[in-house]
Amino acid sequence: MTTLGAAAFAVGVVASILVARRSSRVERWIDALGHRERTPTRRPLDRHVTERVAGALCGATAGAAFAWLVGGNVLPIAVATYAGAVAPAVIAERREAARAREAERACVTAVEWLCALVAAGRPIETAVARVAARGSSSTLLNEALGRARRDYTLGVPLHVAIAREGASARIVGLIELGARLERARTLGRGAAPLLEDLRNDQRAAERARALRAASGVEGKLTLVMTLCYLPALALLVIVPLFLTLLNGLFA
Repeated sequence: MTTLGAAAFAVGVVASILVARRSSRVERWIDALGHRERTPTRRPLDRHVTERVAGALCGATAGAAFAWLVGGNVLPIAVATYAGAVAPAVIAERREAARAREAERACVTAVEWLCALVAAGRPIETAVARVAARGSSSTLLNEALGRARRDYTLGVPLHVAIAREGASARIVGLIELGARLERARTLGRGAAPLLEDLRNDQRAAERARALRAASGVEGKLTLVMTLCYLPALALLVIVPLFLTLLNGLFA
């Protein structure tokens, strides 16, 4: 029974690691190439529900192992099961936030490409199609641009398609791009000046974000210094020195 319990605990730990890990760049690249075919009569499973069930099972296994080791009641099992069911939702929320931040950074590069192509004489529609076909480092942005290009091919105005996909994917850069293109169409102006203004605004926002990230480095380094180096310094230097002084006083 001990061997069986240890094996179940190991399986639970491995399953929890597989559930919590992020998809690799190769997996995201394969997903960007095309959608997998699904059988129409087969209902696909919700990934979030599967992750929560797997997390609850892993938490129950870990809680049962802990309760067996300490010889307690069923409270650790209930707490571990709840934590295992909630953890995948928290991890999924953090993943979505990370994907949104990655898409915002990739949108800056996409606007740079659009400015370069429009300045070279390409129409804005052809430039958007070229950027969408080229792809970026963000899978979320690639999917949004691909859907916008598809909608434009079907007859939807380009600025409407981009703004709608930006709002659907919650990418502020695409929403601003659609608004600038709509303003250019309303005013009867070329898209190049408005794209340059958007590029400058995004550069300023990215610079401000980098400065905010750099301003937090000092606090993090201080925390690392306090939690790691100062205890090591106390154990290796201060404590032996204090013991040596005490030994000299009572010798």
